[in-house]
Amino acid sequence: MHPDAPPRNLLALAGGAGSGKTTLAQSLAGSRSTTVLLHLDRLFHTQADRAPSVPNLNGTGRVIDFSDPRSIDWDRVRQVIHATSDDELLVVEGTFALDEQIRRIARWTVYLDTPADLRLARKTLRKIDAGADPRVGLLGYLARGRDGHHEHVAPIKHRADLVLDGTLPVKELTDQLSGLLTPATSPTGAR
Repeated sequence: MHPDAPPRNLLALAGGAGSGKTTLAQSLAGSRSTTVLLHLDRLFHTQADRAPSVPNLNGTGRVIDFSDPRSIDWDRVRQVIHATSDDELLVVEGTFALDEQIRRIARWTVYLDTPADLRLARKTLRKIDAGADPRVGLLGYLARGRDGHHEHVAPIKHRADLVLDGTLPVKELTDQLSGLLTPATSPTGAR
């Protein structure tokens, strides 16, 4: 958290793609009233000319590089954060949730540390379950996802107040997060 910014009732939850951030955030929200979830995955730029881009793996044109934090539409993120009441717990979850823009206003920062093989397996299964070709996701991981994780995601782990083991059951992780949030879940609570 930035020392000059007052902490908000905001939990920043980061980790690699497939680490279990969304599942954990949804579990936490289900166990607490007045919780708002902000999924950074829904706030990427939608036009390749407004964000870092890479060649499309199918050979035609360029696509947004989702492994780069500059691909997030930070103006939209700020709008959503500022539209949330201080009485609500705002959980910002996403690969880049520990970016300085969020971290400096967060009361709690958490990194979900999950081994690369488990993250890749989860992500691939998600693609299959969604009816998508898993080959595209695997090629993207080999082409830029792995390096992007090592460049942009893994280094932020040390910036978190709490690092959780992403191999643990969701219930146990939810309990750990609830323990972090209690009793200081009001805007005036001490950290």
